[in-house]
Amino acid sequence: MKKQKQKKPDGRCATCPRWDRWHIRIPNSEDQQKLIRLYRKSGAKTKSDFVRARLLGGAFKVIIQDPAKEPYLEKLSEIVSMTHKIGVLYNEAVKALNTYHSVATAQRILDKLETYSQLLIRFQHQVVQLTKSLDLHR
Repeated sequence: MKKQKQKKPDGRCATCPRWDRWHIRIPNSEDQQKLIRLYRKSGAKTKSDFVRARLLGGAFKVIIQDPAKEPYLEKLSEIVSMTHKIGVLYNEAVKALNTYHSVATAQRILDKLETYSQLLIRFQHQVVQLTKSLDLHR
């Protein structure tokens, strides 16, 4: 049985080059708090991703939650999920039409597609109305 190389006490493995590992300290607690706030606002998945993007000049998203816009975002999310569901049903109906079916079955599927299309148009109108009402409240 082959024995694996021991890891070094500072976390480096024997096969990793020394320049491949970076360790930094932030001794000032105010700087630490600022860094934590920036990380939370950034929307980065991990601290490592956040620091890497900051060092290499990557783009950042800053997510700010506005309690006044919560109802708008909830309704918009609901409409998006319903649109997604209709899109899936629409795709299923089109796939069924592409296979061989009787004329009556094809007519039923086309009626469903028409209903789905009308629902999608209604949802799009709702999104426009919601967005206009949000702009009026500003």
